[in-house]
Amino acid sequence: MPVFTYEALEENGSPRTGEESAESEPELRAELARRGLIVERVRARRAALPWMRDRVGTEEFALFNQEFVALVRAGLTVPDVLNLISDRPDSPVLARVLKSVLADVRNGMPLSAACEKHPRIFERLYIAALRTSEKTGDLVNVLVRHQDHLRHRVAIRKKIRQALTYPTFLLIALVIILAVLFLFVMPRFVAMYADLGADLPMPTRVLMGIVKHLYVVVPLVVAASALIAVLWRRWVATPSGRRSVDVAWSRLPYIGDLIRVVSTAQMARTLATLLAGGTPLVEALRTAAGSTGNSVVLEQLERTTQQVTDGGGLAQAVRATNLMPPMAARMIEVGEASGGLDAMLGEVARFHEELLDTKLTRVMSLIEPLLMLLIGVIIGGIIIVMYLPVFHVADIIK
Repeated sequence: MPVFTYEALEENGSPRTGEESAESEPELRAELARRGLIVERVRARRAALPWMRDRVGTEEFALFNQEFVALVRAGLTVPDVLNLISDRPDSPVLARVLKSVLADVRNGMPLSAACEKHPRIFERLYIAALRTSEKTGDLVNVLVRHQDHLRHRVAIRKKIRQALTYPTFLLIALVIILAVLFLFVMPRFVAMYADLGADLPMPTRVLMGIVKHLYVVVPLVVAASALIAVLWRRWVATPSGRRSVDVAWSRLPYIGDLIRVVSTAQMARTLATLLAGGTPLVEALRTAAGSTGNSVVLEQLERTTQQVTDGGGLAQAVRATNLMPPMAARMIEVGEASGGLDAMLGEVARFHEELLDTKLTRVMSLIEPLLMLLIGVIIGGIIIVMYLPVFHVADIIK
């Protein structure tokens, strides 16, 4: 849905600015007018580059939520809390959004509705938690459960990030070594072999040709890589492209199993958080569907939601759609029978988070030596190709 920025006046004449999602500009103008605002200007927000979008990191949001819970628990009202925590010089994006939320809350809008106007900052799971707290009147405990969910999600991301750190370092080292070889070492070999005036082995001639025309090869490689990256991003942005990529990843021998463990852990944690806060099961499933980015998992989750809506049990639906592993389905079945589904989903999440840690450790034990072997093969191959004429130095001299 497009995002618009607007400038308006309140009934008392004070200026009001903000941003909101709407189907069209006239629809947003009508909605603002219904709220009693005099609209002066509405503009469609230009799509920013992926690395320039207004985003708030999970860790940053978790810190905000922790402060919010602590102040509400201390007895402050929601507007007072928002007024205090909106002063965030180290996070201007979140500060601007919180000030907009504060203005809406002071005008009588529910907190969930005010946060829902900023979908890039407040995800659907958080909005659902706020709506549940507004129904039950238990804001603190609902947000504490959501804080636990954020803490576990941050932990999973840290594990994945740490697992990718060393391979990334090795790949950067490979690029640096190749740059040094091509820019400083191999040109000396090219000059030396040119003085000999002898026929060189084919691999050496090919590599020397690349070095001589490096000023042409590098821009072509960079341009081709950029073009491929742009076309790839556009294709992946389409539903068919996204699904094709997700299906391909899920079918890889070991990576597909790893993706399944991650999605199971995240989904079980999300459902446990929502159900513990009082959200109905069907609504919790729909909210979980809005927070998943994998199209294959989303299709399975939608079929699961439909079966539960039709009156089936969650364990039966999960088993039929293959949404979670069989063991998770059995645990869910026990939770449904005992009346502790939220607690059992929490156990499912904990088990798969520990399993993820084990699998990541095992993957890293395989990736590191493979990368070292790849680096050795590439660099060793280049050195051997450049030294091939030296092995036949007697023939060259003749």
